[in-house]
Amino acid sequence: MSCAPVQAADTNVTANAAIVRPNTLIKTDDLNFGTLVSGPTGGTVTVNPVTNARTSGGGVTLVGTTAQRATFQGTGGIFLITVSGSTSVTLARVGGGAPNMTASLVRAASTSGGGIALLGATLLPSGVQTYYIGGTLTVPANQPAGDYSGTFTLTVNYL
Repeated sequence: MSCAPVQAADTNVTANAAIVRPNTLIKTDDLNFGTLVSGPTGGTVTVNPVTNARTSGGGVTLVGTTAQRATFQGTGGIFLITVSGSTSVTLARVGGGAPNMTASLVRAASTSGGGIALLGATLLPSGVQTYYIGGTLTVPANQPAGDYSGTFTLTVNYL
């Protein structure tokens, strides 16, 4: 009777942790509309802040599944929290040479033990809050290929 030699395989795995202090906010994920193809007619790409689902309309074709809503973690005190920030973001092509694109932004939030809901102006704190930003990117017809990016602001005031 012959036995096959035993083999072992190793792989590296990353472990992460984020520690937040009371009344702070940290970004854990950027908003990413993913890879898309701009067709002969304009269209839109939407990343839902509640479900994280990506959809398209008009002359835009989605490629792959790389889309992601922005995610922020925060902790509040015992009073009201007001949430505000950018309502849109302009995405410019890295290196220039193309028209900018604009995305309208939508905020959602969840508190510990609760579900995710679209966010109005005020949220009552209950431990750790998670804020999500999604939105709808307007893509012009025949938008030139390239990487596009822009920045926006989320402001959380702990009152």
